[in-house]
Amino acid sequence: MRTFKYYFQMFLIYFFALLSITALFLLIVFIFKEALPAIVELKLKPLMSIYWYPTYDPPEFGMLALIVDTLLVTLVSSIITIPIGYFISFYLHTYSSGFEKRFIKFIISILSGIPSVIIGMFLVFYISPIFLNFGVWSTENFLLAVIGLSLLSLPYSVSLMTDSLDSVPKELIESSLSLGVSKFITTLKITTLASRSGLINSTILTINRIIGETMVVLLVGGGAAMIPTSFFDPIKPLTAAIASEIGEAGVGSMHYHSLFLAGLILLVISLCLTYLSKLRSWKTYG
Repeated sequence: MRTFKYYFQMFLIYFFALLSITALFLLIVFIFKEALPAIVELKLKPLMSIYWYPTYDPPEFGMLALIVDTLLVTLVSSIITIPIGYFISFYLHTYSSGFEKRFIKFIISILSGIPSVIIGMFLVFYISPIFLNFGVWSTENFLLAVIGLSLLSLPYSVSLMTDSLDSVPKELIESSLSLGVSKFITTLKITTLASRSGLINSTILTINRIIGETMVVLLVGGGAAMIPTSFFDPIKPLTAAIASEIGEAGVGSMHYHSLFLAGLILLVISLCLTYLSKLRSWKTYG
């Protein structure tokens, strides 16, 4: 028999679920509404020009360099972070003792709680001056942004991937080991395959974490809206442009609406990645 407590709990669950969906919907509507004047007036110009000079006369609102900077720094950071995260989670799942695993996960949880601004300041004060010894013309550059994003997202990646590997039923692992298969091969070919959906979700969530990071790329990216030709060129991803310029843009100006258009582009990329993650899950379990 269903009691008042049951109905009250169900009410809270549905209420907060509906509240979250409504908040997300209103957020999307707000961003699209503020970006709409830029979409109507500029049309495809932001996607076809590399010149981002919103305060010039006449202004230029080309976002191609900003988009390329965002995609490049995300790609390189992901190539570094995701394999390292998998290897660490592979070790934690396969070879670490109970105490060692708990200790390392505790350290990872501490690292994941470090504010991104602290990592950015550390890189600016202690790593950036090292580039001066090698004659690098910009001590705040693409490479430094990649290092910062990798440090920031690695604990996140390790935690998600370790949970994915640990979620595989022990019976499956023990069956493989009982047939004489080594721990390494069992984890590589059995556990990894069984947890592929979780690992893919972890990968996509890590990429989403990287692409949405603001403070690190703002502090150490260099702030130049240009397409880099080397690891030592400065960059200005979309998040850095929004954070550094939104306070100076006049409300209602084309500069203001263009920054919301940049935010809309980021939102679309994030939603596409999330959709790919869910699509993979549906194919796995559907």
